[in-house]
Amino acid sequence: MLLAVEPMKGGISTEFMGTKGLLSAFVVAFSVPNIYKFFVKRNITIKLPDEVPHYIAQTFADLIPLSFAVLVFWLFSVVFKNTTGMMFGAWILEVFKPLFVAADGYIGVAIIYGAMAMFWFVGIHGPSIVEPAVTAIYIANIEANLQIVSAGGHATNILTHPTSYFVATIGGTGATLMFCAMCAFIAKSKQLKAVGRASIVPVCFAVNEPILFGAPIVLNPVLFVPFILAPIANVWIFKFFVDNLGMNAFTYILPWTTPAPIGLIVGTGFAKLAFILAPLLLIVDTVLYYPFFRVYDAQLVARETAIANGEIDPDDEESETPG
Repeated sequence: MLLAVEPMKGGISTEFMGTKGLLSAFVVAFSVPNIYKFFVKRNITIKLPDEVPHYIAQTFADLIPLSFAVLVFWLFSVVFKNTTGMMFGAWILEVFKPLFVAADGYIGVAIIYGAMAMFWFVGIHGPSIVEPAVTAIYIANIEANLQIVSAGGHATNILTHPTSYFVATIGGTGATLMFCAMCAFIAKSKQLKAVGRASIVPVCFAVNEPILFGAPIVLNPVLFVPFILAPIANVWIFKFFVDNLGMNAFTYILPWTTPAPIGLIVGTGFAKLAFILAPLLLIVDTVLYYPFFRVYDAQLVARETAIANGEIDPDDEESETPG
């Protein structure tokens, strides 16, 4: 609050108390625990006798480190405002504005959603790694889009939470919904058919760990290309619809477990083009995954046949490796 609020006649300005103040809030969030740690490690706190209830004693123990933190940020705010003529919350937003713009471009979204898929491909939860770096952009963009649409304008900010949930990761990271459907309904191998049918319901709600580790997709070189390209292609198509066809970007946030086609339509305020975009993305994902699915399915059928004929040992790890 000290870094984001500016005194004005009759009160204070609250412009940076919402999503615009997130970046300055992050600075405070990283700094205050370290200030607190400095005082606690050196026992610079108010200590009460052991007979005092813990919650009361802890309140007094927090007084010195937290009061010092408030003093530090108050002095910093005053000095910064007198030096630059701007509140810190406004200044840091201007500093990162070029990053916001770059991240919203074709290359930026490709790097972000491609990285999410790449991390998951090697077994690391991609969104947990990538999204903390772009969450501030997500939230600022969704608020800006809502304000633009409310004023009768055209919302063009692509990078938002719903874009990740309902465009880039249809059926979970890697846009695996249609791959899972192919496994469940047209696969010839027993393995893919069983995994697909067990996974199709959770994948519809963006929980795709069963198919990631059951097919598997993780560390499977056969499925590497569509797993990386499908999210990027989806976001690029969405951006084309927004930039060139006049469709509004997302203005509402829904739970991430909302089925992607529904989330896409509702999150864009029932935009007419969303009814075209939703099935188009499913078709594109099908086209991208299908040839690789056929190759992998054929490999597994050949392996299952060889096992049935006693030609290979089902416990032989080398024979389980796709290739």
